[in-house]
Amino acid sequence: MNISEQLIEIQEHFEVISSEMILIIGSIILLILGILKIHLFWIKRFAAVVLLGSFLFAQEVQDLFFTETIIRDDLSYLMTQLLPLVTLGIFCFKEQRHQSYEFYFLLMSVLLGSLFMVGSNNLLLLYLAIELTSYASYLLTGFDFKEKGSEAAMKYLLFGGVSSAVMLFGISLLYGAYNSFYFNTMEFSVLGATGLLFFLSGLFFKTAIAPFHIWLPATYQGAPTDVASFFSIVPKTAGFAALYHIFKWTNELFNPFLEHLILLLAILTILWGTLSALRQTNVKRMLSYGVMAHSGFILPFCLHMETYSLFKYYVIIYAVMNILAFLFVQLHENDGDDLSLSAFSGLGIKFPFLGGISVVWAIALVGLPPTGGFMAKLFLFSTAWHYYESMDSLFWLTFIVVGILSSAASLYFYLRVPYFYFFKKDQGKKVHINKMHFAIMILLAFTLIFLFIQPNILDRFAPIINP
Repeated sequence: MNISEQLIEIQEHFEVISSEMILIIGSIILLILGILKIHLFWIKRFAAVVLLGSFLFAQEVQDLFFTETIIRDDLSYLMTQLLPLVTLGIFCFKEQRHQSYEFYFLLMSVLLGSLFMVGSNNLLLLYLAIELTSYASYLLTGFDFKEKGSEAAMKYLLFGGVSSAVMLFGISLLYGAYNSFYFNTMEFSVLGATGLLFFLSGLFFKTAIAPFHIWLPATYQGAPTDVASFFSIVPKTAGFAALYHIFKWTNELFNPFLEHLILLLAILTILWGTLSALRQTNVKRMLSYGVMAHSGFILPFCLHMETYSLFKYYVIIYAVMNILAFLFVQLHENDGDDLSLSAFSGLGIKFPFLGGISVVWAIALVGLPPTGGFMAKLFLFSTAWHYYESMDSLFWLTFIVVGILSSAASLYFYLRVPYFYFFKKDQGKKVHINKMHFAIMILLAFTLIFLFIQPNILDRFAPIINP
């Protein structure tokens, strides 16, 4: 192969990661604009253009690139479209304290790390992507420089450092077992299984799987609400996509032990998240445990390649539900930091439309009709029942029973918000409604209802959402 052919091949490989390249170049330019003290109005819009470009230039290919370091498939293509759109949606939060270009740079850094997590076929690249995501996340958590945020960022950093060390130890064992960093070179061995367990432990920390979730409630409560919403979707979804790719090569090697372990962790995560949410009076903290429970619901379906359609549908519905819920919460936080349930008392009389929106996101997170959350739970439990029947597995049956009981229990803590909104005595709290903010919430609420009426709409838009 001559030099010109090599250059053409390199160019083709870079075209495959055009979304990531746009983010890298855009982040550098954004830093330069910030250093030159360009007005934040233009910096914010430049960041939005970069995110839109990252979405539009996502490449629809199926192969391994850069000496098999980067994988491109249906899932990575979906993520390179969904995650930039979610990040762009975070810009809709009416958050006046983020008057700094560093905030948008850190958001784009987390997104960049998340996209590389999704596309990694190499342990070292995945580790570096996770670290890029993590360091930017630590800074975003304490970005308000308030006591709660700083404390949460410190806890997040300490626990994150431990998880990174555990992951590195796992990588060293895996390399010792296989003499390779690539997922598709793994074979069954005791040393390899031990290394995989250590590596997965670190990844479970990032995706808030019990008992590796200790950082979660303090981080979500202490971080700005828009940042908490961002954390609940972008890096977490990327972590599950990374697990999906890892299990693609390892599930058959280490079954049935790996599947039983994952199901046990999923059941523990659902129980821990649900039972903890029942005791919360702070709405952000309650939502953080709800996020944890949803992690338990989706985790087992990263094991099987044939569940991609379910994974896609659940992740998209989950993103819409979470953005709507956190937008609603952030609207009330703008007038103070009191996000206890009592702060929502009686507001449904003054703002019935906001009360209606609270009902929509609450029943969607529970998994009730007429919202897309119901269809997501229906598909999830139907698939789980199929695996139970085909495998005659007590683990899958337990997962189904615990999942149904958890969904029933979540009625209590999610519906407490609309209950306080409509049925408690007004305490005189004022809410200043931004028209754009409100319009976006209405759009998201109708989207959830529409996805209940037309659940197949995502497949009809296959050229846009999924190849």
